[in-house]
Amino acid sequence: MNKICKLSAIALLASSTSLMAQSKSFEGVSLGISASSVGVEASGSHTSNSGTTANGSLGKVTQIAAADLSYGFAISQNALIQIGATYTPGKAKAGTGTFTDNTSTSGVTTTSPGSINLQVKDPYTIYIAPTYAVSKDSAIYAKIGYAKADVDATATGNATLSKKPGDLEGTVMAIGSKTMLTPNLYIGVEASYTDYDTVTGTTAVGAEGGGTTGGKTVNADVKVAQGVVTIGYRF
Repeated sequence: MNKICKLSAIALLASSTSLMAQSKSFEGVSLGISASSVGVEASGSHTSNSGTTANGSLGKVTQIAAADLSYGFAISQNALIQIGATYTPGKAKAGTGTFTDNTSTSGVTTTSPGSINLQVKDPYTIYIAPTYAVSKDSAIYAKIGYAKADVDATATGNATLSKKPGDLEGTVMAIGSKTMLTPNLYIGVEASYTDYDTVTGTTAVGAEGGGTTGGKTVNADVKVAQGVVTIGYRF
């Protein structure tokens, strides 16, 4: 009977150690390099001092590379928390939006085209990701974080900007998985969505249909959807 109890205790301890090893497989510092396909959508409108309005949108799908640095610590046999940051060097063209503005002066309607070109530069994200280890080699996670990016906006025609939009700030949400290929090398896949705050710019005075009235206020709402594949190393 004593032998059976001892064997049972040993088996239970081994099982517990194995379960704890599931989360421990993802503990520590990880550095990854990712490639992603990014879809950017910006929709906006402008209103002039004289009350005329116009609406437009732009969209662009592009490919970018980024670096991800994270640290994971186990909080139970299968659960852990990852905290980290992702940085994308360089810039990605979001696209070009065009619109036509109709302005009426002394009963004469003038149609003036304009365009706005948008680039997103050096975006980065700081995040926290609750993670569940399905096995010692595979884990799934949900992520929420703070995102920020610089905006480079240029305009032509009727959309000449006297005050350019400021930096983009927003919230990123994602779901993903991480699989250990070796005790240190891993591959990850992720789908994320970033909702940035509205950005505002002001067009130059006199740019309204060639007239001399005040400029327009331009508002744009920027959203980013992203599919990511990451190859990384756990130290």
